[in-house]
Amino acid sequence: MTTDSHSPRDLYIEADLTVGLASSTLRIHSTDTVLYVDARSVAALRELRAAAETKPVDALRTLGIESSFAIETPIVIRVRGIPVAATRPGKPVGRLAEWLGTTPFSPKPWGIVRAVGRTFLTRE
Repeated sequence: MTTDSHSPRDLYIEADLTVGLASSTLRIHSTDTVLYVDARSVAALRELRAAAETKPVDALRTLGIESSFAIETPIVIRVRGIPVAATRPGKPVGRLAEWLGTTPFSPKPWGIVRAVGRTFLTRE
């Protein structure tokens, strides 16, 4: 991809990587406008959340909050290809996300139901 559609002051990063967790992996990739996090199961997302709530990650998060670096790209989290949560910079998350504690991600309840069903129907 080229950076022609981006301002000269913007930093554009194209991602395509795999994140290894203790018992699962996630795929992170981007398009020109969206960052996707793909998981094989809801359990993999729970494992990612547990890993994200550690002291080293908290230290990185503090550095990110205090710096001028910000992600201004929508992020979509999918399980087996089904969107289960998303975030859009500058858009409020809503009461459900606050109640569930998933901020900054807004959950997609119907997507979660579909993803859980697909996970159980296609167990390997």
